[in-house]
Amino acid sequence: MQGIETKKKETSSRHPLSPGYETTSTSKQKGHPLNLIHQFQNVEVVKGINGLDKVVLRQIRGSSAEIYLYGGHVTSWKNDRGEQLLFVSNKATFKPPKAIRGGIPICFPQFSDFGSLEKHGFARNRMWSIDTNPPPFSTNSPNKASIDLILKPSKEDLKIFPHSFEFRLRVTLAPGGELTLTSRIRNANSDRKPFKFTFAYHTYFSVSDISEVRVEGLETLDYLDNMHKKNRFTEQGDALTFESEVDKVYLSSPTEIAFLDHEKKRTILIRKNGLPDAVVWNPWDKKSKAMADFGDYEYKLTLILLSRWYLNYHHNYLWLVLMPGGVTDMWLGCNAAFGLNLFLCQLSLYIFIFGATEDELWGV
Repeated sequence: MQGIETKKKETSSRHPLSPGYETTSTSKQKGHPLNLIHQFQNVEVVKGINGLDKVVLRQIRGSSAEIYLYGGHVTSWKNDRGEQLLFVSNKATFKPPKAIRGGIPICFPQFSDFGSLEKHGFARNRMWSIDTNPPPFSTNSPNKASIDLILKPSKEDLKIFPHSFEFRLRVTLAPGGELTLTSRIRNANSDRKPFKFTFAYHTYFSVSDISEVRVEGLETLDYLDNMHKKNRFTEQGDALTFESEVDKVYLSSPTEIAFLDHEKKRTILIRKNGLPDAVVWNPWDKKSKAMADFGDYEYKLTLILLSRWYLNYHHNYLWLVLMPGGVTDMWLGCNAAFGLNLFLCQLSLYIFIFGATEDELWGV
């Protein structure tokens, strides 16, 4: 699968993030966030498709990741061989307010159409900002390339979702190519009341051919089949393979799930904690042709695997309960392996409650 840079022309304006670099016309203002990123190692900000700013993380062995400020959206993750591990459609629109089709969209504060907001919420089509003074890591590694992005509600957002919040997304690329996404959602309501939300990492993985892929770790689990009116079934097979459209919600899924791409001789290991549901989806040919921003045959090149936090209405929503000092965390990780080589991608969600300090927040 080609990287997204082959699809649309990107501008050449670059922001080298090393001490003493010269700023471009887009970031000459004193105190502009892009002027302060030079403090981070192996990180740069460049102009991406349609002039949108994106952050590029690189490691010395050759692995990389790209994150657009629009949507806080990871659009590329490459291993040290330069192989693309995420899928982005050739028809993806990198133009607000349309969400980017592919990569790792952030679904917040609503997953799917389970509520009154637009499908999958508004976080994926808002402009995020860079935090140039992020809290420290619990196990700080000077060899990790990382960036923190922040999303806060605008006045227009508060009209449709009347709750003040801060969403912190930390993206980290380790020397071995492991990619970690860590999310922190903080309730900033002045009245100290809780608010309800649902959440998902809507990850599009790149595969050689979906018919050559098998998913392991979901055997014997109960699932809701969206192809059969959300009826509940129990998985019977040894592993999940693909011969037609699949749209299943696996309940109480394990902390590790893997999928194997036989043609690429590659295994992706997904690790998660606190994200109980795992959604496996492939739209197949009929739905692919119905999506304007998805190629007719691109279903063959992607596996969509979501890790989500969503409680059914009859069990109540997921609540961000603002009790002093309380902390609940959720995280998900993925990993690409060739033979014995494993490249980890961790996608983490931390839900924090009023009273938690920054040290408590990040475990230091």
